[in-house]
Amino acid sequence: MTYELKLTQTKAYIKSALFIAANIALPHLFHLIPGGGVMFLPIYFFTLVAAMRYGWQVGLLTSIMSPVLGWLIFSAPAFALVPDMLLKGALLVGTASFAKKYLGISLLSNIVAVASAFAIAGLLELSFLGANIAFQDFVTGLPGMAMMILGSWLINKYVK
Repeated sequence: MTYELKLTQTKAYIKSALFIAANIALPHLFHLIPGGGVMFLPIYFFTLVAAMRYGWQVGLLTSIMSPVLGWLIFSAPAFALVPDMLLKGALLVGTASFAKKYLGISLLSNIVAVASAFAIAGLLELSFLGANIAFQDFVTGLPGMAMMILGSWLINKYVK
């Protein structure tokens, strides 16, 4: 079985492992900034890059394993946040795959993927957590969304 860009399964697992490691390391850097984790949403950055560049399989593996392994190894993120991160990561992979299919790897596809994923997650969380928590990403996480959109597009466009 092959993946997008003709990846073999072994290469796909290696790529996923690199993205997972980066997704675990990046939040540690951003948490050195007060409120940096909530503001920059760093655990989703390489999930978006992986999904846009190598397809939904690598993206989904990255989105699932990053918070789980981060919690198992470092107890960060807090266990209570892991289900929410899994939801948002899976939604990001799904919307990124959909946007890539119809818009290619473009700045617009990144905008559509990020905005759609966090809007859908917010709507799903609304009934369980209330409006303040459900739309927190759109209130405090806008710098992170902008970083994801622009950074992912630049990496996928210019890094070979």
